[in-house]
Amino acid sequence: MIKSTFCTFWGLALFSIMLTSTGCTLEAFLERRESSKSLDDVIPLSITMDVGSSKAIEPLGGTPPYTYKAATSGFLDTSTGLYSIPTNAQLNDEVLEITDSTGKTFAVTVHRKGFREFRKIDMPQSAQDQNFISDAIWLPSGKILATAVGSDNMGERWATYRSSDDGMTWNRVDHFMGFHYNGESHPLAMAAKGSTIFVCGYAYLYDQAPTDPNAGWFVRKSTDEGTTWATADAWWETAGYDHVCYDIAVSPTTGFIYAVGYAQTAAGMSWIIRESQNDGATWQTIYQSAAISAWDVSAYQIDVSPSGDLFVMGKSGSPAYMYFLKGTFSGGTWTWTPATTIPAVSNLGDYELRGTLKVVDNNTAYYSCSVGGVGRVYKTLDGGVTWTQAYSGQGLLQGMTRTSSGVFIATGGSRAANPNDWKVVSSPDGTSWTAVDLDAALSPTKDPYGLTIVSDPSSNKVLAFSYNDKGYQSTVAYSPDAGGSWTLRSEVRFEWAFWSTIRKLIRVSPTTLYAILNAGDLDGNWPWVIIKSSDNGVTWQDSDRFTTAGNDPYIEDLIQGHDGALYAVGIKSGNRIIRRSTDGVSWTEVYSVVQNNYNSAYLITNQTNETYLAYPDGTDVRFLKTTDGVTWNLVQTFALPGGIDEIRVNSLAVDQAGHIYAVILERMGATGDVVLYRSVDSGGSWSEVKKSAVQPSFWDMKTVLKMAPSGEIFFRDGIDLFQSTDDGATWNIFSNAPSGILDIGWAASRTYFMVKDVIHNIAVVTEGNVPGSWIVVESLKQREVTGEIIGEYETDLATTEFINLSPTELLLNYTYNDAYLGARAVFRVLDTSQ
Repeated sequence: MIKSTFCTFWGLALFSIMLTSTGCTLEAFLERRESSKSLDDVIPLSITMDVGSSKAIEPLGGTPPYTYKAATSGFLDTSTGLYSIPTNAQLNDEVLEITDSTGKTFAVTVHRKGFREFRKIDMPQSAQDQNFISDAIWLPSGKILATAVGSDNMGERWATYRSSDDGMTWNRVDHFMGFHYNGESHPLAMAAKGSTIFVCGYAYLYDQAPTDPNAGWFVRKSTDEGTTWATADAWWETAGYDHVCYDIAVSPTTGFIYAVGYAQTAAGMSWIIRESQNDGATWQTIYQSAAISAWDVSAYQIDVSPSGDLFVMGKSGSPAYMYFLKGTFSGGTWTWTPATTIPAVSNLGDYELRGTLKVVDNNTAYYSCSVGGVGRVYKTLDGGVTWTQAYSGQGLLQGMTRTSSGVFIATGGSRAANPNDWKVVSSPDGTSWTAVDLDAALSPTKDPYGLTIVSDPSSNKVLAFSYNDKGYQSTVAYSPDAGGSWTLRSEVRFEWAFWSTIRKLIRVSPTTLYAILNAGDLDGNWPWVIIKSSDNGVTWQDSDRFTTAGNDPYIEDLIQGHDGALYAVGIKSGNRIIRRSTDGVSWTEVYSVVQNNYNSAYLITNQTNETYLAYPDGTDVRFLKTTDGVTWNLVQTFALPGGIDEIRVNSLAVDQAGHIYAVILERMGATGDVVLYRSVDSGGSWSEVKKSAVQPSFWDMKTVLKMAPSGEIFFRDGIDLFQSTDDGATWNIFSNAPSGILDIGWAASRTYFMVKDVIHNIAVVTEGNVPGSWIVVESLKQREVTGEIIGEYETDLATTEFINLSPTELLLNYTYNDAYLGARAVFRVLDTSQ
């Protein structure tokens, strides 16, 4: 509960208004515009209200009762005249029409005062996690599509990519979440019918309801070679259990679509085969085995013979051996013939994949997989009645294709060896097989091994896809001659927003802004990045960007110094450095010291003749200053006091008199306290101003040190909020404050607090019009809901503090990091216009 001890009143007495929100009462006033009357004797009036507030509007001088015309936004209760603006409402003005009992009409313009969007900045995408290519197809048009289990910060994701240039470049054309962002989706197989593509897999929620399945069976469909997608089958039978589609195929005779996998009930797991006779519009289950109470019971692979027979490979029983099932359709019914001639063979693959089944004709088929940690190829020459081993080698043979000239090529290798290896095995006749070491042929640098392979239906061009367990991306190899020769082609990358944030934003002119980023790039690096905008944040360009051999660059702070130059402090190659620029284009390293403490460093300036740096040095904190921007002199060392385990600088500030303030945190085991130091001689000497009582958690202490535009200094020591009105000479507890303060900001001479509470998570509040009341202007929890409605997930505040670009620009720094729309920073500015 947010409380205060007093509040202020403002306004002109043309309307009497009563606040009826949260048990509070208010009298405030509407301001009449200077024009006396408009056409039709409508009196124009205006009022400014905070977003999150409520007021009952009753015209002073009017004769009740009043009649209220419905408002366009729905914020007005026409029976009571109560106008309530929800937290986070849009800030557009609204005109209310009110008529009293004598017929006098008023047009009241309500101006909503809260946070509106200032700038939305797209952030760099990165390639930092897995991209597990599960299957690929090569269309007659020449386009190639590959589907993958990608991964972002929330979990594993369904992604489909397309190439129109034989695998040189790739674009993600489908990113699908089966149920919700807070869950996972896994595509496992693809099939094509002309330009129509089918992808099958499954999805599940992290927090499913009792009526939801544990995992749902999904088929995605595109009728335009992957440009647009829709869900063709979303199926499950039993809530709380798994339903997984592993493979999908198209009949060459009927064009019907067949998908295989398993369904689970309390009794166990069953093989499932589903059929669509109308290109995925409707589906029916044509085969379901008896449930077996054992693990790894599923139909894993399906292909269709030229005569329309279904060849299905899977596992069943305990132990779960490999089984073959054949389906033949005749006389309007299916006949299912299980083979029992693959004894004591337990097929495996990589992760969820279980090899590849390729049917050549009505009698001949090949199956690649892994058995006992060795890649195997099995073949049948009698329609699946008997199977024999055709090849053995490598750690696994996961994917397999057959080129237009009839050459079989299987891809695999080992993910257990160090380094992992990548091999392909080819055969022109299915009898003699030749292995090629792609590691040696391509000299890859990221330890891949083979997962998927696909060939052009009308030529001998082949693409082989790896999984890369270092950069977590897929390397693509190309062969123009059915596996005779190979070259490195490209990479397929699952690009996503890897916690990309803007950590600080500063204004140096009416049109020029700078920001520092924390974002990975597409090469798996974490570069030092400063970006610049010359058009007030509309467009952005790199101002300073570099990487290091150790991949350790990190910017800690950025300011405009006393001389108008830019100063950035951070980490580079094991050193803490300062970089300086006078034009935002070229940067010079002006200071470097060995980094031996990972706590943050801070910069501040008195804006007249000096710029200061405070940074951790071993167990101490050092304070430096510069007057020429190049030479940095040590002026003070805050040594580790006796009985203290650690000290760190938490913030710096300079007041209107030029006095410098440093907040130092002291840790004693898990507890800690906060000390505010003050220097009146440019850092030469320091005195202790305030010291907090010991607090139970050192890592949870919330401090604030802010200078108000009017000159007051505010300091929160983690327990109390103090105010000084005499440049730090004396301090008093500031009682008119809410609880849970994270930061303080000002806009148009009004004070705003960022607070932590259980209702809103983090909220921005300002003083209400009644003593003890507070108005919630912005709520993080509601902002998260708003973000999900428009498809922006992972809404958060990049930093739990205000950004003040100028005395009238109070900003919130929101960040979105989601797999749908990528990373973006959204700055919301407080609208203080009247």
